[in-house]
This record gives sequence, C-alpha cells and structure tokens, in this order.
Amino acid sequence: MRLTALLDTLPQGGSGPWNPSSDVPASAATSGSDTREFNRIMDSLLPCRTNDPELWFAEHSAEVERAKTLCRECPLIDGCLAGALERREPWGVWGGEVFVDGAVVARKRGRGRPRKSETAAAGGAPAAA
Repeated sequence: MRLTALLDTLPQGGSGPWNPSSDVPASAATSGSDTREFNRIMDSLLPCRTNDPELWFAEHSAEVERAKTLCRECPLIDGCLAGALERREPWGVWGGEVFVDGAVVARKRGRGRPRKSETAAAGGAPAAA
C-alpha cells in the first residue's frame, strides 16, 4: 500500500491534466525519508528520470531512436504507453513509441525534404540525373 501511495504523489507529466486522488487513506501517509528513498529508487529504474528530458522530444531521428531504445528497458513502459494514448500526447517518445499529433507513428521523419536515397528506397519516383 505504501508504494501505491507514493506513486499517486508523482506528477504524471504530459499535456493532460493530472488530478491526484484525494481519497488517500491516512494510513498511507509517508514520511519525507520514505519519499526520498522512493525517488532514489525510481531514478535508478526509469530512464526518463536519469537522462536528458529533451531526448524524449528530440528533432533528430537518431536521438528519437535512442530514446525508444532506453524506453524498452523501463519497467513502466506499458503504463506509460497506455497513459500517452489516453491523453493523446501531441508529440514525443512515450512508452517506447513515437507520437506525432496524438498518434503513434512508426518512425519520426526528420525536418525538410527526404533524401533522394530515402525516396527511391520507399518506391518513389527515380531521381533525375
């Protein structure tokens, strides 16, 4: 019960509102040392709390792929993805998936026009000589 009470106190982040439960029983109250210990444990387990937060909202494809790889090692990946889908996160890496405009996409496209080699590989028109 103590871990659940601590989890309820964590900010959820994202673009949606967070309404913590006001029905936490008095027996679930925790001391400051319990909270610090919980935060220390979570920091060691969750890659989004130990790496640069900008990595999960990166513009470059290589950085986005690195964030996805780090997410795959996280014990909360399923809950993170479910929450992001429910909130329709506008963008970023959540639960090991890339979100763009509130939907999961297979791969984040970089800025600008695609390279000629990517267009040809995707079955596009051949490049002019």
